[in-house]
Amino acid sequence: MLKNIALSVAVVLTAGVCYSQWDFDNSPSRIFDMKKNLTNKTQLNLRYVKASEIQAACDAQSRKFGFNGFPKGALACTWYQHDRCTMILPEKVDMRTAGHEFLHCLQGNWHPE
Repeated sequence: MLKNIALSVAVVLTAGVCYSQWDFDNSPSRIFDMKKNLTNKTQLNLRYVKASEIQAACDAQSRKFGFNGFPKGALACTWYQHDRCTMILPEKVDMRTAGHEFLHCLQGNWHPE
């Protein structure tokens, strides 16, 4: 009985983490207004790490900029400042994640509040 309860709680928590990463329209057909770009010219630095190291790499980059770490469950992360942008991606990344992160380089934090 306790095993079933623990498994049920784990499934619910896992589903919540997965949903929270994409709790906005992140469909491939979503249209972005490029007139909202903060910049049209940026120096892009790409950093590739093993998928198992993404969270640690994003946490470290967050702390480097004076924040308290990166939200759990990161698939990738991006840091932008004026005309410089750093993307931390897994060594193998899908187009949706890469495009999502690149848009941060152009439009900053476009996620809904």
